[in-house]
Amino acid sequence: MEAILVKDQKAAAFVMEDGTFEGVYRITEKVCGDVEQVTGVRPKIIKWQGELQPAQVYVATLGNSEMSEAIAEEEGIELSSLCGKRECFLFQVLKNGSLLIAGSDKRGTIYGLFHISELMGVSPFVHFADVVPAPQKEIIFSEKDSMQSKEPSVKYRGFFINDEWPAFGNWTFSHYGGFTAEMYDLIFETLLRLKGNYLWPAMWTSSFSLDGPGEENARLADCYGIVMSNSHHEPCLRHSEEWDLVRGEDSVYGNEWSYLTNREGLIRYWRDGLLRSGKYENIITIGMRGERDSLMLGEDASLEQNISLLKEIITEQRKLIRECVGENEPEMLALYKEVEAYYYGDETTPGLKDWDGLDGVTLMLCEDNYGNMRTLPTEEMRSHRGGFGMYYHFDYHGSPVSYEWVNSSYLPKIWDQMTMAYDFGVRDIWIVNVGDLKFQEYPLSFFMDLAYDYEKWGSSRIHAPQDYLAYWVKREFGGWFYEAQQNAVYRIMQQYTKMNHNCKPEAMRADTYHPVHFGEADKRQKENERLEEETEKLLSSVPEEMLPAFWELVYYPAMGSANASDMQLYAGKNSFFAKMGAVCANDYAEKIKACIEKDRLLTERFHQLLDGKWDGMALSEHIGFVNWNDEECRYPLMTFIEPANKPRIFAMSEGGDVCTAGGDWTKKLIVMRQFLDPAVSEASLLLFGGSKEKVPYHIECKSPWVLPGKMQGVTDREEVLTVQIKRDEITDWENDHRTYDFEVCYEGGRIPVKILLEKDLPGCPAEAFYETDGMLSVEAEHFICNEKAEAGAFYVLPEYGKTLSGVKAYPQTKTFFEMAEQIRQAPKLTYQIYVREAGEYEMICYTAPANPVCQGGSVYFGCAVNGNAPQKIEMIPDGYRSGEPSCAEWAKMVVDQIRVVRVQVTLQSGENEIGIYAGTPGFLLEKLTFVRKGKHLPESGLGLPERRRTNR
Repeated sequence: MEAILVKDQKAAAFVMEDGTFEGVYRITEKVCGDVEQVTGVRPKIIKWQGELQPAQVYVATLGNSEMSEAIAEEEGIELSSLCGKRECFLFQVLKNGSLLIAGSDKRGTIYGLFHISELMGVSPFVHFADVVPAPQKEIIFSEKDSMQSKEPSVKYRGFFINDEWPAFGNWTFSHYGGFTAEMYDLIFETLLRLKGNYLWPAMWTSSFSLDGPGEENARLADCYGIVMSNSHHEPCLRHSEEWDLVRGEDSVYGNEWSYLTNREGLIRYWRDGLLRSGKYENIITIGMRGERDSLMLGEDASLEQNISLLKEIITEQRKLIRECVGENEPEMLALYKEVEAYYYGDETTPGLKDWDGLDGVTLMLCEDNYGNMRTLPTEEMRSHRGGFGMYYHFDYHGSPVSYEWVNSSYLPKIWDQMTMAYDFGVRDIWIVNVGDLKFQEYPLSFFMDLAYDYEKWGSSRIHAPQDYLAYWVKREFGGWFYEAQQNAVYRIMQQYTKMNHNCKPEAMRADTYHPVHFGEADKRQKENERLEEETEKLLSSVPEEMLPAFWELVYYPAMGSANASDMQLYAGKNSFFAKMGAVCANDYAEKIKACIEKDRLLTERFHQLLDGKWDGMALSEHIGFVNWNDEECRYPLMTFIEPANKPRIFAMSEGGDVCTAGGDWTKKLIVMRQFLDPAVSEASLLLFGGSKEKVPYHIECKSPWVLPGKMQGVTDREEVLTVQIKRDEITDWENDHRTYDFEVCYEGGRIPVKILLEKDLPGCPAEAFYETDGMLSVEAEHFICNEKAEAGAFYVLPEYGKTLSGVKAYPQTKTFFEMAEQIRQAPKLTYQIYVREAGEYEMICYTAPANPVCQGGSVYFGCAVNGNAPQKIEMIPDGYRSGEPSCAEWAKMVVDQIRVVRVQVTLQSGENEIGIYAGTPGFLLEKLTFVRKGKHLPESGLGLPERRRTNR
């Protein structure tokens, strides 16, 4: 059996009956538009005539359809499996060559209609990101396409348009005259194509229920089956901006946003909001905060006073809802900011947690505004009637640094954190702050698909982030791009999102990555260069039809991010070399200027796409934040130096700090420490010109086993001098015996260079992780043994975190031990390392940002060295407050995207085994670094790189 939708330039008609929901009809019109875009033929919509005809598409909603019952009876189809289901649809090829789409409810029917679009290769962002579907001559569905959809995993799934100025706000006023129904039609359609059903509308300088004009926004949302709600501080279907429009000394609502002094006015205000908008489908926000999202009673009020007042307010609001809207209306209380403290109370003041006044209310939780879970429901709390929601962020306007430009949310982290929320029982509402929505299409797609089908993308699928990116690339570009082009898009998306995850563009500084330590700035620049080259190369091969989509989804965010990163990397080098007096500092200043111009040009070109369709959407500031927001943000400082009048060369060891020009009185010894690693036989000495003219130099060697790459040369800017050593010819291994090994000589000075040496580490096997210069690192996935426990096991999370990957124990809701004597029962990872000297070492554990997962809890793991008794390692210090900008440790953690835990350990000379035991939820290890007591770990953004021993 097959159903022909389009063939030979003829299209099947869509058949609907009287009484069809208006929203279903509107969506049918949009799907007909999709068919036309794909095939060039637009189907007609006709009325059901009472009998089944061949080659038609029948669209019905159970409980509102005689047509579906008649078709089911004639075709022998069982519809009972849809009855009582939430948002499900049947997609059935009929015996007579027709197609039946039957929804269990209005949204189910709409999802079924858009399933046609999906099968044709139409992206959910066909309009919002201009993803043009590939043309097809015919659309035919076979019996294998027949299916019944599942109920969505999360009941309410959607996003919050927020922080919409200057980008989204300017765009919508320019194109739609404001936050109007015409604009929201595009937003609602995109949400439904993503199988969402829930929206928090834009709220700054706008009022959803007034701007349609009038109630047109709300009416349109209800028509489409979009469940509307308001943010955490907008109760009873009123919007933040509405209050300023109606308040006043002579207003019936009064002038003060205070329940204590204006109780009757606020009750009337809330009642009128409920009467106006309660006829539509909503989740009604309850509770109260102070005016403009501030404290309700001020700093001086006690916890008990706040809780008592909030109880009174909630009781009155729920009474109003019953009176004005009806019984059993969905209600939501956001446990955001100080309201969370009111919910839990303290040792002496009971909070709202056990208060029966919240029975049936969904409790909206929030991560720490930077995507890190906190205060998830305990097992005891999960029985709360009303369930739990999660407010997540891809965009944030607040301390320590706002992030509101292109996507900086990394799929592996989103997957890790949102699966944790789901596994902890947060399954009623998922809402994500997408800011302007533009440039968040990729992470939003994943967020929505994870919420819709957790069984497919959830915690049981460790490679879900990687699998999803491959799926997303094929969905958006597969109709036009060859496999090699799709692979390039995959690499570009993965690289730029990880780059922005490691440090958000707004937060990046000139010193985020050290200009010389570990060569990390050079590595970052090379990665950026590869990213930019691959993106530019791919752009040149993109079909014309897909150029706008490629620009919006890939090119602008990737190139803009790489350029913003380059700008700060150049600034770091400019500052570093200017302090040295090296002329190349001026070159880096010029590169900064070029990046600034490129940033402006990228924005201009983006705003010119499709005759300005998205003009305004790229206006968010994103460089050089010096405050929590964009006020006083600035481009990097550029320092220009005046070259010396006489010959001058500076030298420094690659990765070192000491720099000298080799003057008679001020010269310093340059020490090359690279050869302390027995595996290294070649390293670099960096030479920098400091004068107006080119300066000739020559090398004079004192140690015969040293082989400079060249014995003479000329430098005026930057030069890399390679240095090799012949280890088998070395007779003097004592570093203290030699004053220097060679000199760089020129007219203005002689620069002495000493090479530090160490012999091979006895007994250290190939591929082992070994100490060099008192330090070593090992990436978390490079354990030698992964011991499962009865309660669970560690798993490697590919591409997680700042460097290579992460390891985490599952089930992720499990606390594997509480007391130190229970540690050995937990899952264990064993790492093998080799050190030269026995003694005290600092073990630096780099973990993913972590907050106590449940209120009042902690985060910890176990550690054992060389089989000794394991220790419980607490990760959270006393006084720590997640999400609180005044908590310096939290602020540093979220900006750096890493938590650093330091543990003192005693190691023996040679081989050591380090055992890491799973403890509480929230522990996710990324890397271990060991530093011998007395040694200093150089500053860096990514830490000491891992190094394995190799056979030389």
